[in-house]
Amino acid sequence: MVSTVQILMSFCLSIVLTSSSQSLVQAQMTKRCMSQPNVSKKVDKVIHECQEEIKMSLIEDAIRVYKEDWHDRKKRSVADEEGFQHPTVVSHEDKWIAGCLMQCVYRKNNAVDKNGWPTLDGLVNLYTDGVSEQGYFMATLRGVDRCLKGTSMKYKVKRNDVADNFEQCNVAFDVFDCISDMITEYCSDQPHHDFH
Repeated sequence: MVSTVQILMSFCLSIVLTSSSQSLVQAQMTKRCMSQPNVSKKVDKVIHECQEEIKMSLIEDAIRVYKEDWHDRKKRSVADEEGFQHPTVVSHEDKWIAGCLMQCVYRKNNAVDKNGWPTLDGLVNLYTDGVSEQGYFMATLRGVDRCLKGTSMKYKVKRNDVADNFEQCNVAFDVFDCISDMITEYCSDQPHHDFH
């Protein structure tokens, strides 16, 4: 299980870092994304703690899921989607594990509120730490705002309610995936990019 988690997180981070390094080459020509954010250092710092937490959570959830009808839950999840999609195609289980790791990373970096939902300020601080470029900051702010609104609508997030593990993990994965795409798009200087 840990090897799947490590592979999935390595895959997610390599996509972001590869895109960032490719974007940095392009950015040298466009003067965008010249400084490297500290987010990968922050993830590396807490990832092992998070893996241990996820192991325990998986065991607890496996017992709970065993008692539920998993098929009905998956149908409900698909039926609840309202047009906000993330392009990453991974299995439901891998998405959930990666999302739980990201939720843990967000929590350990003060990017969630008291109820477990990712916050605008916390995510912007996490993704822009170490970057002094105003354009990058503004693009990240707009991207985080769009991603939080999209995932909140998709999962019908009620910020005053405490999120359960299942919701937190799915939201965290989609937020991470969406923000990564937005930052990559900005750094790539795509002419069609729109953060509205």
